[in-house]
Amino acid sequence: MNSFVNYILESGVSLGVLALVYFVFLRNQTFFKANRWFLLLAIIFSSVLPLLQFNVWETQRGTSLALEGTSQMLETITVTSTGVSNSLIRWLTSSEALITIYFIVGASLLMLTLWRILLLVRLIFRHQQEYKDGINFVYLNDNSSPYSFLNYLFLGKYLKNTSGWEKMLAHESEHIRQKHTVDILILEFMAIVQWFNPFFWLLRRVIKENHEYMADQAVLNKGVAVQQYKKVLVTQFIGSQFSVANNFNSSLIKSRLKMMTKIKSSKKANFRYLIGILAVAALLVVFACEKKESSAEAFKEETELKSAPMGDQLILIDGEVSDIETMNKIVPAEIETIEVLKGADNPFIESHGEKAKNGVINITMKSGAIDAQNTDPEGIVVTGLGVSSSESSDPVHTLVDEMPEFPGGDLALRKFIAQSIKYPVSAQENGIQGKVYVTFVVEKDGSVGRTKIVRGVDTALDYEALRVMNQSPKWTPGKQDGKPVAVSYTVPISFVLQ
Repeated sequence: MNSFVNYILESGVSLGVLALVYFVFLRNQTFFKANRWFLLLAIIFSSVLPLLQFNVWETQRGTSLALEGTSQMLETITVTSTGVSNSLIRWLTSSEALITIYFIVGASLLMLTLWRILLLVRLIFRHQQEYKDGINFVYLNDNSSPYSFLNYLFLGKYLKNTSGWEKMLAHESEHIRQKHTVDILILEFMAIVQWFNPFFWLLRRVIKENHEYMADQAVLNKGVAVQQYKKVLVTQFIGSQFSVANNFNSSLIKSRLKMMTKIKSSKKANFRYLIGILAVAALLVVFACEKKESSAEAFKEETELKSAPMGDQLILIDGEVSDIETMNKIVPAEIETIEVLKGADNPFIESHGEKAKNGVINITMKSGAIDAQNTDPEGIVVTGLGVSSSESSDPVHTLVDEMPEFPGGDLALRKFIAQSIKYPVSAQENGIQGKVYVTFVVEKDGSVGRTKIVRGVDTALDYEALRVMNQSPKWTPGKQDGKPVAVSYTVPISFVLQ
C-alpha cells in the first residue's frame, strides 16, 4: 500500500509541477509543435517517475552489501491494547479496497476505449470509402461534421450542402497528416493509469486544444483567408463525435479565434522550455534525495539500536532465580507464561527483598522444556532473545539484486503480523508501551531465522514480537548473481495503550 500511495503522490506532484510550468511560461506561446511534445512527455514522465530506481548512492553498482549490524528497515507495525490488530486489519482491508477500486476504474476505462475504437472500426466497414491524397474518406449517411481517426476521415454524405465544408475537410486532413490520433490514443491508455490525477485530465484537455491550434495554423499557412476561416468556425454544424477521434470541435472556438490572430512568438521564447527541463531535473533530484534520506535515517536508527541496554530486573524461571544469559537461551515456543511485575505491590519483594524492587520477570516453562533444551546443545541455537533452527554461517546481506518477498507481498506481511500479535495482558496492566525492534534473517531457503531484539521495551512485549516473527511462513529468498543468499531485516513493532 505504501508503494501505491507513493506512486499517486509522486505522479501527482510531478505532473502538477510540469502543468504549472506550461500554464505560466508556455501556454500563450505559438510554438504548438514544441508544446505538443512537452505536454505528452510531461504526462509520460510523471507516470514513469515513481517507478524509476536510481543507485547513485551505492558504493558499487550491482554488488550486494553484507555489513555487520545493519539490515533492511521495514515499516512500523502499530499494535493497540484495544482491538489489538482489528484497527490495522480494517485499515489494510480499506487499502485493499482502494487498490481494487483503482484497478476496476482502470479496467473500465480500458474497456470503454476499446469499445469506442470498435465503433469506429464498424463504421469503416459499413460505409462507403474513397482513398484520395493519402487519406481514406468514409462517407456516413448523414450531414455530420468531419472527424478523423488514424488515416480515416469520417464525414457526412450531405456535407457539401454545408457552407465552408472544404475548409472543414482541410482542417481534419491536417489532424491526419500530423498524426494527432497517436496522441489521443496515448492519452486514452494513459488515463487507465492516471485517472485519479486531476492534472492529467487538465493536460489532456490542453493537448486536444493544442491539436486544434496546430491544424488551424496549417490550414491558414496554405493561404486560406483568416476571416473566411473564422466564419466557418462560428457557423459550423456539430455532428456525432467520438472521444478517440479528432473532430471539428466548436467548444474551443473562442480560444482558437484568439490564437489565429496572435503574433508569432519570438525565437528567444524557446528558452522558456529550459524551465521545463530544469523542472524535470529538480523532480528527479528531489525524489531521489528523498529515497537517499530515508535509507540514511534507517541506517542511523539501526546503528543506534545496538547501544540499547538491558534491564536489571530479577529473573525467575519456574520459581528459580536465573540470569539474562539463561533467559536468552530460552526457546520462545517453550514458554507457558511470562509475568512482568513492577511497583510496590510486587509480591516477590517480600520473598526476594531488594533484588525484586526493580521489577521481576517471572517465566513459567512448559513441562520438561528446559531439560530438553539442555540435553541437546546441538539442536537449537538462540541469538539474543530470538531463536533460529540452525545458526547459519552464511554471510548476511542487506541489499541484493532480488530482495526476499513475503508470500503475497508487503501488505500480506503487515496483515500476518497484525492478525498474529497480541498485546500482553501483563504489559497492559503495568502501563507498559513502546516500540520493539526485531531483526531477523530470511535464509537461503526462505525460512526466517536468527531473530533477536535489538531494542526492547519490556520482556513481555519483546517475547511477543519474537513469537510472531518466529512463526513467519517461508519467504521467497533473496538472490545475488542468480544465487539464493541470506538477507537481514528489521521490523519496528509499536505497542500503544489506549
